[in-house]
Amino acid sequence: MNNIKILVVEPNKEPYEKIIKNTLDSIYGLVYYPYQQIEIDKNVYLIYSKEAESNNFPICRKLKELKIYSNFVVIKKENNKFVSLNDMELKKYIKMFQLKDKIQITI
Repeated sequence: MNNIKILVVEPNKEPYEKIIKNTLDSIYGLVYYPYQQIEIDKNVYLIYSKEAESNNFPICRKLKELKIYSNFVVIKKENNKFVSLNDMELKKYIKMFQLKDKIQITI
């Protein structure tokens, strides 16, 4: 069993790279059940919870008109198998999903 590199996005946190086992349990263990996936670029998918909003999870990010609640992951699929995001893709999606309104607190 090999490992893959994905992007994890959580509410009120900056997106981060994570290396996980290439299993459905490892991937879906990061997202509240039941899952929904949408293709955001060729072979790149965003996996999120279909019911997080109705279960009062916090909003995480917006993607065009879609509001995404709770954690989600960005992952790549080739030939119907999950594979690692490359460094260029990671940078692209980190930038896409970075927090827009950063509040700096000074003491």
